[in-house]
Amino acid sequence: MECRGFTLIEILIVAGIIVILGGIMISSFLRSTQKAKTAIASAFIAELETAICMYKIDMGEYPPDEEGSASLKRALDPSPSDPVRNNPRWNGPYLEFRDREVNEWDELLDPWHKGKRDRVHIYSYSADFDCKTFTHPPYHNVSSFDIYCKGYDGKTGKGYYAGNYCQNEVDDDGDGVVDELDPGGRGASNGYLEDDVNNW
Repeated sequence: MECRGFTLIEILIVAGIIVILGGIMISSFLRSTQKAKTAIASAFIAELETAICMYKIDMGEYPPDEEGSASLKRALDPSPSDPVRNNPRWNGPYLEFRDREVNEWDELLDPWHKGKRDRVHIYSYSADFDCKTFTHPPYHNVSSFDIYCKGYDGKTGKGYYAGNYCQNEVDDDGDGVVDELDPGGRGASNGYLEDDVNNW
């Protein structure tokens, strides 16, 4: 009885099939990871919105925004020695933050962050203090506040003017529209800002 091994062609075909299946599995895993992180960011933004509204009810104005999310963090969950705790109207902390949720500069880290020194993957916050809707910040929720993070690519455009968020010339969300910026335009139904995660 003759023993017959695999030919080189057969081995290459099997190896090719394994590589293809591995690629599909990795791609599926990465997509699932991105969706999970987006869901985490959305849920965190919803928590922040609730905490900001509670703060405004008590204090009569939105939390400061001069240092973005660092100011927001200090207003909602200040250190024990912070003078705001002596204000009789302040009834916080409105939201307590874990050490892993803030970077070395007290800014709030998003789910894509790469450690305590990351200043790219953070939440951005701006509020309306002058009660004039034609001034900015904020750009989107002009009579209240904006909170957003830049998503996995860490890109969000070149500033607040003209809605320039997330202009990286890529169709990040796969809806057929590249960098949709018009809130009333094609692609607006899914948020129109590609992979940015936001409260508008």
